[in-house]
Amino acid sequence: ELHYLEGDLESAAAFYKASIKSAHEHKFIHEEALACELYGIFCVDNKMVDNGLKQLHIALDQYKQWGATKKVHELQLFIARVDSSYFGRLKLS
Repeated sequence: ELHYLEGDLESAAAFYKASIKSAHEHKFIHEEALACELYGIFCVDNKMVDNGLKQLHIALDQYKQWGATKKVHELQLFIARVDSSYFGRLKLS
């Protein structure tokens, strides 16, 4: 997150990916979900919407496995907003 805030997008992406990998290897489902969610938001914010949506859906699946139903609902709403915003712009182009 610090690299992202400082504008170092390349390092930020690398650290998001490293966090996802580490959480996955250690079977920390909740940490993997959070890392995927944050990386997904990062991607969406930086015009990598397809990859962002992919990461957000992975996070959604992880949150479901973890049993975080409230978080699943919130993330589903966020994904729907991203989908409608992104695909709405594509149709207008």
